[in-house]
Amino acid sequence: MTGDNAERGSGEPERAPDVSFGPLKRALREHRYPVTAAELTEQYGGAELETPTATERFACLLEDCEETQFREPSDVREAVLDALGYADAPSEAPPDDWTRLPR
Repeated sequence: MTGDNAERGSGEPERAPDVSFGPLKRALREHRYPVTAAELTEQYGGAELETPTATERFACLLEDCEETQFREPSDVREAVLDALGYADAPSEAPPDDWTRLPR
C-alpha cells in the first residue's frame, strides 16, 4: 500500500515550513493581551519575518487579518501562518512555546 505518507517515509503529515520571527517572537510573548491587530501593527509593523523563500513585513501579514483581537501570542502566530498560507500544516513549535517565556 503506497500513499502520500508512505512516500514521505515519516508517516506524519507535512509540516509548515520554518518561519523565523526573530526578536519579534519574544516581543509578542511579552506583550500585554488582549491586543488588536492594529495595535500590533503600530508597534511591531516594521519587523521582518524570514521564510525559506522570502522576507515578509509583519504589518503586511496582519493587513488582511480577520481576527480583530488576539488573546495570546499563539493566536498571533496562527494568524501569521495563515497569512503565509501555512494555516493547515502542523508546525514543529509546540503551542506553549509561544505562551511561556524561558526562565
